[in-house]
Amino acid sequence: MFEKQWLLNFTQCYSNGRIAYHALSNILQVTAGEHAEQIGFGYRDMAKAGQSWVLSRMVIETERLPRHTETITVRTWIQYFTGSRTLRNFEILLNNKVIVRASSVWVVFNLLTRRADLLALNTDHMVYFPERSATRNEPKKIERNLPFASLEDYQIRLSDLDIAHHANNVKYMEWCFNAMPAEEVLQTRAKRIEMNFLRELHLGDQVKIGLHQDRQSEQTYCVQKQEQVHYLMQIDWAE
Repeated sequence: MFEKQWLLNFTQCYSNGRIAYHALSNILQVTAGEHAEQIGFGYRDMAKAGQSWVLSRMVIETERLPRHTETITVRTWIQYFTGSRTLRNFEILLNNKVIVRASSVWVVFNLLTRRADLLALNTDHMVYFPERSATRNEPKKIERNLPFASLEDYQIRLSDLDIAHHANNVKYMEWCFNAMPAEEVLQTRAKRIEMNFLRELHLGDQVKIGLHQDRQSEQTYCVQKQEQVHYLMQIDWAE
């Protein structure tokens, strides 16, 4: 179990003062990275073995969104590990009350083959919490064979890249929210966000942001390159 406090600054928030959804995802992942470093499975240890962690799926459930200048506590723990993938959970607390819950699936990635791999590091000291879930369900596979209406085109830029030389997964989420009507994002709350990260994107890649409206309160967004889906995000908005 690992905890980290965050004081939210204005760069992490929308104009209404609430944390931006991509910033929320980033805070969760940075906290996970610090925990992984602490227990010997961080970026540097993994890189020595020619491996890294990649985020495969994530689900975020919100009861309230943190706001500018609030100090939140992010709690994270590993529920299980199977040799090549792990389920990591999160809670965000404000004044000792849980306001956000999240669950994520991470896969061991071979930096040479660019494929999933068995973890090369020893896991005997790893502590699991197999009975402690965070969300109602584990992150699921999102249906990709849907009719998507094109919202906008986008070209991957330098600012989208991270140290793995590909577009950072937080950016996929940001692109999709940027393609939405601003009033929808600012005046309502996404009570559940489910994401599937399927393929890498690189500098200069041309992509399309698409939308499938499942019902009034549920939407599925995609990022496509040459008709191939690289990212899916399903949102259930609060009524």
